Amino acid sequence: MPDDRRVRLGLGALALVIGAEVSLASPAPAPSVADAATAPPTAPPNSVPLPITRGGVPIRTPARRRLNPGQPTPYPIVTLAPPGQATSLPYPAYGTPVPGVDAGVAAPDIPPTLALQQAIAIGFARSPSLEAARADVGVQAAAVRLAGSGLLPALDGSVGFTRSHDQSGVGVGVGNGTTTGGIGTTGRTGDFSNVSSATFGITLRQLIYDGGRIAAAVKAAQRSETAFADTYRRDLQTVANNVAQSYYVYLSAQRTTQVDLEIVRQDVVQEDLVRAQIAAGTEARAQLATVQLPTAQARLAVVRSQGAELSAEAQFANAMGLDANLRVQPVDDAPVFTNSQVSSIPIPTYDLAVRRALALRPDFDQSVQTVEQSKYSLKNAALGQFPTLSGTATANDNSSDTRAGSFRNSQSLGVALSLPFYDQGVTAANVASARAQLAISQANLQNTALGVQLSVKQALVNLVSSRAAFNQTQQEYATAVVNVQSTQAQYRAGVTTLPLLLNAQVQLSQAQTDQVTAVYAFREAEQTYLYSVGANYETPVGNVPLVINPTPNPQPTGTAPPPSASASPVVTGSPLVIPPASPQPTVSPAQAPAASPSPAPRRRRLF
Repeated sequence: MPDDRRVRLGLGALALVIGAEVSLASPAPAPSVADAATAPPTAPPNSVPLPITRGGVPIRTPARRRLNPGQPTPYPIVTLAPPGQATSLPYPAYGTPVPGVDAGVAAPDIPPTLALQQAIAIGFARSPSLEAARADVGVQAAAVRLAGSGLLPALDGSVGFTRSHDQSGVGVGVGNGTTTGGIGTTGRTGDFSNVSSATFGITLRQLIYDGGRIAAAVKAAQRSETAFADTYRRDLQTVANNVAQSYYVYLSAQRTTQVDLEIVRQDVVQEDLVRAQIAAGTEARAQLATVQLPTAQARLAVVRSQGAELSAEAQFANAMGLDANLRVQPVDDAPVFTNSQVSSIPIPTYDLAVRRALALRPDFDQSVQTVEQSKYSLKNAALGQFPTLSGTATANDNSSDTRAGSFRNSQSLGVALSLPFYDQGVTAANVASARAQLAISQANLQNTALGVQLSVKQALVNLVSSRAAFNQTQQEYATAVVNVQSTQAQYRAGVTTLPLLLNAQVQLSQAQTDQVTAVYAFREAEQTYLYSVGANYETPVGNVPLVINPTPNPQPTGTAPPPSASASPVVTGSPLVIPPASPQPTVSPAQAPAASPSPAPRRRRLF
């Protein structure tokens, strides 16, 4: 029995050797046009493959069959086209498209492509919340005028005319009115009188002294007006921040869709590779199902990223005060898939950032103004029982005959002192209410200061983390590219397997996704920090046009705004002037620290 087993094993080994010899002697199939389009560049004829080593010691690999010269292997596309326009794919890209749910329609009075400064300016001109905030400031300005009216003199005029008619009596006689006798009228009509009179008068009243009660009310109203103006300024910063955040979220969604489409393309090329290998007899047919699963998963990711992109586009339009179905394309200022340095704002220390925020944040100044308003309101309430001294002057001109003529004038001048001895406790109640309101305002001020400190700290941490994450994703992407190229070379040389090549492709796709997420998260973190310190836009002075400068001047890679982006006005009827599309640098090149670019990783030749 053992001899029979040895014979069978020997015959099986002989069959395997003969099959291997036959497969090695078989001619290679001619490559198709599709294969030739994706074929890798051939190595120079004099190139010598480098041995694969580990720790300087050569590693002996099992002898495997090389791929045929014309057989394709997938090559990654390490750069993507800049998102200069909205997606032209149907939605969803795979499956049955739904009409009417797409990138929307172009706005007739908005440039098709907007830089961040233009988008913020449109948001300022179109935002309904800013219109309401401006109206609130106007209401408080009127309240200041109303509070100060008690300090101004009151001048009243009066004009009067009176005409009176009076019949003094009627005569009575006997027998004269009839022939038969009796009582009758005598025929005498009696006496009548008509009297006319006219009068003119002017009265002047002036508050002389009230202990400063009205003056305190005026100052409280002025502080309230300033607080509402601070609210309007913070609303401006909020609109600018919302527009900037949605600006970069939309760009990130567009880039994510592009990356997912590129992953689908790579997976389709991978399928073609396996089909070619199956046709050549170098791979088993079961490997086709292995590579079809990533393609299906990548198409699912495309559909999801399409939905996120359309939602982000609608949010971007809504943040500018536009219809959510309008199509507006932002200019990309964040380079991706590159190891070049990305310009950014300088990161200060926490103490410096907090001092800057307390000096620039309008909401903190609003709390300060509210405390001052409460102090003046308390003073006004405490003066409720203070004596009031006022003066009065009158001048009258009255007629002196029955025909409204012969005018005679009269004048009077007086001073009145009002002494409120008891007001039923109204003043005491007002003082208690004002004192409680002052305590509330002071607590709100402390709460606002704590909120400013927290937001600055979190924004600084987020900014530092996002910048470090972006730097790491650059290294991750460079390493993933080298890994894919090395694995492809090993696969062509027959020293690695298809699952390892697929794993390298997945790692590259993840690196692309990570870098897209990191670069736009970095830009969003910059906007969050600028918003936390109250410096995400510059307030115009006088008639100087609005200059919005929320981000530094980036150096985009392969991304240039179209000519229409810098010259297209926004027809809104607002006096705002649309700034140029090119971002303005916040830090001059002389002040910016020189950063040496990280060297590109050295690639090892494997064949």
